[in-house]
Amino acid sequence: MRIPILAITFCLITTFSYTQNLKVPTLSPSAEIKQEIGLTEISLSYARPSAKGRAVMGNLVPYNEMWRTGANASTKITVSETVKIAGIDLPAGTYALYTIPTEKEWTIIIHKKTNFRSIAGDKVKPENDAFRFKVKPIQNPLNVETFTIQFTDIHTKGCNIQLSWENTIINLPVEVEVDAKIEAQMATLLKTPEKVSHRIYFRAAEYYLHNQKDLNQSMEWIDAALTKSENNFRYGLLKSKIYTAQGAKEKAINTVKTAYDWAKTANNANYMGQTSLYLAELEKPTILVKPNLAKYTEDVKSLDNILAALYNVISGEKGVKRDWARFKNLFIEDAQLMPSGKNKAGKVGYRVLTPQGYVDNAGKSLEENGFFEVEISRKTEEYGSLVHAFSTYESYHSKADKKPFARGINSIQLMNDGERWWVVSIYWLGETEELPLTKHYLPKK
Repeated sequence: MRIPILAITFCLITTFSYTQNLKVPTLSPSAEIKQEIGLTEISLSYARPSAKGRAVMGNLVPYNEMWRTGANASTKITVSETVKIAGIDLPAGTYALYTIPTEKEWTIIIHKKTNFRSIAGDKVKPENDAFRFKVKPIQNPLNVETFTIQFTDIHTKGCNIQLSWENTIINLPVEVEVDAKIEAQMATLLKTPEKVSHRIYFRAAEYYLHNQKDLNQSMEWIDAALTKSENNFRYGLLKSKIYTAQGAKEKAINTVKTAYDWAKTANNANYMGQTSLYLAELEKPTILVKPNLAKYTEDVKSLDNILAALYNVISGEKGVKRDWARFKNLFIEDAQLMPSGKNKAGKVGYRVLTPQGYVDNAGKSLEENGFFEVEISRKTEEYGSLVHAFSTYESYHSKADKKPFARGINSIQLMNDGERWWVVSIYWLGETEELPLTKHYLPKK
């Protein structure tokens, strides 16, 4: 069979053209991240430009102009079910994320149209928004070379979507619904309790304990789990923890001892160790069994929240009582508060106070004279569960005061244990004529 010369020539040209393609690295490579928050899945896809020696904010990313919040195509956010972003409901679906940066405030745009590669020419019309809101940028002491979006401050009912580039951080607070979903699931399951497994009862009891829900209900469910799975050392340990949360210390001790015996009989070294450690903690003579402080849950769900609560709880007008239970709930058991300064001899010194010691020493004065302390700038460094906040403050006697009577730096160490935030220590130093605050520690103008 003869093959036409034209057909052969076409094939050769096509093959030659194909082999001449060159694949090179993308200047702003794409990235996809996915995170489970509570019972909801959130994913983000975006392109990541790098600074490459260029000034970013106000230059590469112009102020007062809409930005794709990345490069190339529109940055997209997908939520598997309705969530709240900045307190506003966002139904399940995929949306574009645009921003309008300024030096002091950013406009965040959640947009319904996601297929724009270019947003020139007023394509992003407000009538196609899901919604818009404003957030304030946070100064980052560490330089971020490549634009990064990540999930931070993750907890059972929310997180932050964090944008960071150069020395700027933007946090978008996200909340998801968990409680109502779990309650609905349990209501359905309990219509046929004989079919509910001991593991389901255990998980429900554990969730209620860890999220400061109804402890009586939590106890009822762990008892149901133990009825269906007798001598279960894991369940016995959780029951002891529920007793502890209820303030029933002796019952907690007796229950964890029993759980240890069950673990020993089963020759389970892991839970023999866990129950032994928890018993030792319970039997410490200085242990304080904390009451159920569910009303303070919001205070400790994120870094921003706990620092805001720290300043808020000590502040108030003259004659206003402070909520010292809320104050003490912010700290780990062995926390230290250390005021520093020079004595009359000019030597630098410090005192070490417990949270209760601070209340005993300063509480009465704060309430009788009026006192407001506000954070005006912050520099934060984070490594795993270890967080250090260098927080600049101003102090006033009243909200009506136009000028602060004092300023200084709070050096605050914090920890996230996976369930909540804790203040570990605060070491502070007031500003003096000899030691004025420099621009480095003050808000950018």
